[in-house]
Amino acid sequence: MTLTSQTRILLVDDHHIFNEGLKRLINEQPGYSVCGQVYQSKDIFPAIENLRPHLILLDVNLKGVNGIDIGKRIIKDYPAIKVIVLTMYNQSKLLEESRKTGLHGYLLKDATTAKLLNGIETVLQGRSYFDEAILGTPQQEDQFTDTFAQKLNLTFREIEIIRLIKNGYTNEQIADQLHLSFFTIKTHRKNIHFKLGLTKVTELIDFAVKNGI
Repeated sequence: MTLTSQTRILLVDDHHIFNEGLKRLINEQPGYSVCGQVYQSKDIFPAIENLRPHLILLDVNLKGVNGIDIGKRIIKDYPAIKVIVLTMYNQSKLLEESRKTGLHGYLLKDATTAKLLNGIETVLQGRSYFDEAILGTPQQEDQFTDTFAQKLNLTFREIEIIRLIKNGYTNEQIADQLHLSFFTIKTHRKNIHFKLGLTKVTELIDFAVKNGI
């Protein structure tokens, strides 16, 4: 697409203050317009149908739902839409997962305005934009390196599943949310209980609440 017309951008982030601030920043830029704001994963695809954005800025973690998986669905169902992950996670593993999934960019939420706009413009011109600073970040292959998760040897996927369990999701619902098989979810849950030394679901929920997961 050309940049001469107004570019419609959809914001997907469950942090309301950040979402509002990003809206103001983008709307101040010539040629860009925030056509909508989404705060929950269930509202993403209805918003896409109604608003037809050119580009989506997508958080990687939406209350336990993997934004990268959602991005994969978006580019499959709406190949004309560009998707950039905008996240607080400075993790090369997540960046590479985004790249392999076919998403168009990966930027940190603490990026400068200039870098954010450069990333958006680059992607709209048909190229990809993955923050080079993140590519140089050391990464343990099988761990999500948030300090808390690293300490407990939990993967990013396991953190997601713990959040969904805390929110009352069944194995079948988790499998549907993450686009995984029922048996894969059962295996993940078994690994989570083993790593944390827990035997009951109530113990896992209590652990998640106490640790802010």
